[in-house]
Amino acid sequence: MVRLVIIGCGRIAQNHIAAAKQLSDVKIVGLFDHNGEKAAALAETLGCKGYGDMEELLNEQKPDAAVICVPTFAHEEYVKICASHHVAVLCEKPLERTTGACERLLSAVKEADIIFMTAQVVRFWPGYVEIKEMVDRGELGDIYMIRCRRVTSRDDAVAKWLNMPKLGGGAIHDMLVHDVDFLRYLCGPFKTGFANATKDETGCYNNVMANILCKNGVHAMAEASFTMQTGYPFSFSISLIGSKATLEYNYHAGIRIADTDEQESSFRIWREGTGLEELSFAEEDAFKRQLGYFVECVKKNEKPTLITPEQTYEVIKMIDALHESAHSGQNIELDTYQPFDFKKK
Repeated sequence: MVRLVIIGCGRIAQNHIAAAKQLSDVKIVGLFDHNGEKAAALAETLGCKGYGDMEELLNEQKPDAAVICVPTFAHEEYVKICASHHVAVLCEKPLERTTGACERLLSAVKEADIIFMTAQVVRFWPGYVEIKEMVDRGELGDIYMIRCRRVTSRDDAVAKWLNMPKLGGGAIHDMLVHDVDFLRYLCGPFKTGFANATKDETGCYNNVMANILCKNGVHAMAEASFTMQTGYPFSFSISLIGSKATLEYNYHAGIRIADTDEQESSFRIWREGTGLEELSFAEEDAFKRQLGYFVECVKKNEKPTLITPEQTYEVIKMIDALHESAHSGQNIELDTYQPFDFKKK
């Protein structure tokens, strides 16, 4: 049995708690939130203890693992605390707000030699799992182009920090990171990035069209937006154009991604010589898959290979590069790019 604690009791924590409840080898033994009363109230529903003091939680419960669900700009702080107690960590995406913060965070992880993984849940998402398998089997042939899209209307219920340029960064950091990560998973290391993007009244680049070239020669485009108008459903899609087939996956939820009762999806492939074929996939909770994989790594004391710190770092570096490209209008070479870390100021 893996003794698990949840750090941060906001919206995303609910997904991880629901996933843990589905795993017979996981026991939630404590919750932390900077608002101790909030943690205590939620913990009571789970039959465990809530804390407003992180050190007290770790010292009393001595967990095997933690899921970090605090705001992005606080990931470095709380991962370092867990590392100092030699607690394995599953850290919500994006790993941190800046490349520099990621470097310091990952340095602490390496020094403590703990099991660590970033929660890039799209790698476990139904449909995306099958796409990765099909590409690896060569069913699509040589990939000519990939197009990703992830958009939603403004959600006034989300925490205000998410749309603050120096804290959350808006859609370019919170939404685009999903598809940039999946492109890294699918195609390997990045070469260059260019972004056409516009800011809204928050000062964040909340409308982004990114062009990415991977070192294996695959070209990709990824769109992200937080500014679709009232009632527009949370939507994502991916299209792959290959020498043997064209593949498309489209998904629409309700106004929010959690509104699954209103979801619609299509998964289609057009094969060379035969044409359209409707595909299907197993509808399994991606958060359960993700946590299950992480827990197995903890139980075996093996570093995760499906998502590595090096890949996560490169993803955040690409997001930083796209942010710089949006500002400068320049194409960015990722290997030579040196991002400015305003968090140190």
